[in-house]
Amino acid sequence: MPGATFVGFDDYTDHTGKSKMSNIEDTCIPLINSINTDSSSATKQSDSLDVVILPSTMATTMNSNVSSDKKIYTKDLTKQKIPNKILLSNISRRLAIRKNLHKQLSFVTDIMCFLGILGIILMIIENEITFSQVNDNDTILTWSIKIIITLSTVVLIGFIFQYHRLDLSLYAVNNSIENIHSNSSTSTPYTLSHIDIDVALGLPMFARVYLICRLIVFHSHLFRDASSRSIGYLNKISINFLFLIKTYLEQWPIGCLTIFCLILFMIGSWCLRACNYLPTHEHVSMPDSMWLFVVTFTTVGYGDFTPSTYCGRTIAAIIGLVGVFSTALVIAVLAQKLLLDRCEKYVHNFVMNIELAKEHKIQAANVIKFTVKVWYMKNKHISLSSIRYLQAQRRLFQSIHLLQQVKQEQGKLIDNCVGHIDLLTIQRKTHAQTYETKEQLKTMKIKIDKIEEKLIEMNTNINNTTNDIQKTLNILLNTV
Repeated sequence: MPGATFVGFDDYTDHTGKSKMSNIEDTCIPLINSINTDSSSATKQSDSLDVVILPSTMATTMNSNVSSDKKIYTKDLTKQKIPNKILLSNISRRLAIRKNLHKQLSFVTDIMCFLGILGIILMIIENEITFSQVNDNDTILTWSIKIIITLSTVVLIGFIFQYHRLDLSLYAVNNSIENIHSNSSTSTPYTLSHIDIDVALGLPMFARVYLICRLIVFHSHLFRDASSRSIGYLNKISINFLFLIKTYLEQWPIGCLTIFCLILFMIGSWCLRACNYLPTHEHVSMPDSMWLFVVTFTTVGYGDFTPSTYCGRTIAAIIGLVGVFSTALVIAVLAQKLLLDRCEKYVHNFVMNIELAKEHKIQAANVIKFTVKVWYMKNKHISLSSIRYLQAQRRLFQSIHLLQQVKQEQGKLIDNCVGHIDLLTIQRKTHAQTYETKEQLKTMKIKIDKIEEKLIEMNTNINNTTNDIQKTLNILLNTV
């Protein structure tokens, strides 16, 4: 038969009929390159095989006393008998595996066919029972049949996956492809798009963490207190999770950020462990994933560990973005904690004001001192280019400059002393005083209006009185 190879056992045994080969491990993969030869010559057929043997972990020993009755065999042909023996063993093993896989595929196919036909029959029965009811109403029997159909469908889907898995194994055996689960010395790393189905279904379950937000809301005293909620409604402020988080950050900033970072650290580290693989197809260890989380969260990125899949890269990108925002929050909290509070600021400003007042007096005294000294030297007719005069003049200018600097620092100190609370207090006092002034102006305006009315009334009375007097005088004059 062309392209086939027949190997006889006479080539591997000596005159005693016993094989001299031992301890051969069946882990070698022969790469066979067959050519068409004449089937009448077994020697030519064996020479037409190009066999490459991969390294094996087991030792292969040969008896050095092997003899051959045929003297036409050379030394190279004797050495080629070892690969032929391994090839025969490998072919036998693969044929056994292939036969077993065929049996399993036949069994799985029978069950799949049975479940498929059973589902069709049950579907027809269920529909006929439903058709016989009034208004096509469902009954307990129909619901039971539907449950059986559903379960049989789930089992059928499982057998479909099993069938394709066995089919792939059979394809691997037929094409001399080693099983990926075998103990080989080398392994191919996963591709970037690889992700386990358990990991893909498990990672979205971390979205359930949002239930903690509801727990915080419904167990908060601000939310449960009717008075605080009423005040919030009156001021159009909703007491929700965002409001509570702002309140807790205002009260306990360090504690809240620490708890948030710890939760994020544990979840992110585990996600990186689940989505990243070593070249040996094992998941990354937890300490390595924690280290990768830290360098990603802090945006350092040493590069000693990198995500090996797209899933790991996505998780790392999310961790990096959250790390940027968290770092901003931490810096804001630390900056707030490092600021002086109101009492400390008052004490510091009071002490600095006393020191600046002392410095102001000293520099003012120096200005007077060196001014008098310069005036004295001018009256003594000391040369204006003399060293003593220039030194006194320079010291005078330095004292004036330092005095100006002290005044500027005192002004800055007053500005720094005034904080937001002080500004609010001043604003409230100013508003109260403005309101009182407005009320006083209103009162004064009312009083002025009353005075005007009285003046008008007095003017009217005086005019009437004057008219009466004139009339009386006129009457008297006429009488006289």
